[in-house]
Amino acid sequence: MVSRSRLARSRTKRNSFLPPFALTSMLIVLFGAVFFIILDSIVVSASNNDVITEEDHRRFRGTMKVQLDEDLFHSALAHAAANMMTNTEEEGIVERLRRLDVEALYDVASSMNSHGDKLSSILIWHALADDGSEAYDYYEYEESDGGYDYTGHVPSSMALGFSYYDVDKPRSLQYFLMATSSKGRPHQAAMFNAGRLYLELDDPSSALAYIRSCASLDKTHPKYARPQLGLTCKKAYKDISKELITVLTSGSADPGLQEAVECFVYADMNDFPQPDTTEFRSFHEAMRELEAYAAIVRVHGSSSSESTLGGDRKRRIENADAARTKGVKHLTSAFEKLIDFQSQHRKAMSDLQLSLLVYILSTIKNLIHRLETEFGSDEL
Repeated sequence: MVSRSRLARSRTKRNSFLPPFALTSMLIVLFGAVFFIILDSIVVSASNNDVITEEDHRRFRGTMKVQLDEDLFHSALAHAAANMMTNTEEEGIVERLRRLDVEALYDVASSMNSHGDKLSSILIWHALADDGSEAYDYYEYEESDGGYDYTGHVPSSMALGFSYYDVDKPRSLQYFLMATSSKGRPHQAAMFNAGRLYLELDDPSSALAYIRSCASLDKTHPKYARPQLGLTCKKAYKDISKELITVLTSGSADPGLQEAVECFVYADMNDFPQPDTTEFRSFHEAMRELEAYAAIVRVHGSSSSESTLGGDRKRRIENADAARTKGVKHLTSAFEKLIDFQSQHRKAMSDLQLSLLVYILSTIKNLIHRLETEFGSDEL
């Protein structure tokens, strides 16, 4: 499973390490062709009800209270009577609808969608999928370990994820995230699609996190893993890693220090460095130094913007130089710790981690040089 606490850090990354660099569109262009080729089979399988497992349906059968608009309910009844009546069911679809059977509602919504009544199907899926968390911004998910347990209808949440994909990608991502968030019940297809959307939304570290979780689900939760989808995720993870290495080594895009650090955490299929190990502690000691530097920049920027020193340029320069000195100290410490980490654990790191670390070290070195050459300026 994706580590919730580690993902929470990635959700706030753009407010942490400075200076922030926007990931260029080239990264998305490079990944786009690979990702959509891989995705074709997933989209097709969705129409064949392959991404929605029978267990998803059984899990919620008879456990939900559904509220539908009366007119919408009558439209569903009319559609079922006209298009879905069979003699093979033990209980007719109309009878199941009248008692608001969750699976019957989902099936009728799917049928209405395939018959062109997109709006009605989406409204029914919302009634089944929404559990109150849909009001959240998607960055609010998984703020702490086990802090959110999705209680809505997973198949409907998946259907909404696909429905919103072409018109509202953040909302599409939200519903795929909801589908992945039932405690102890990971949804492999939702993980894959969340990873795909994170990549399109310029967040490669979260993309790596979800695609890796999808690829390794056969080890962490074999009961919920589908072999073919696992192979697809492994290929996607490998392709993303290769493209990131190309971007980093060619200099064709500048992901930024914070993004590179976040990617590093998810850049090895075997989750190196493992929590509670010497190498894990060594790496995070360096990260604490970078966070200390970022805090200095934030505090100095805040005090400067408030113009507390008015027109006293001399005092502003003195404060900036003091902050600059502290910043150089923390950056130098981070650089030395990461050089030591690189030397000791080179063989344990993946190729992507090695490339990311080279980029991180180069960026820190450039920051140190910039700070050291800007003494005497009143801006940090």
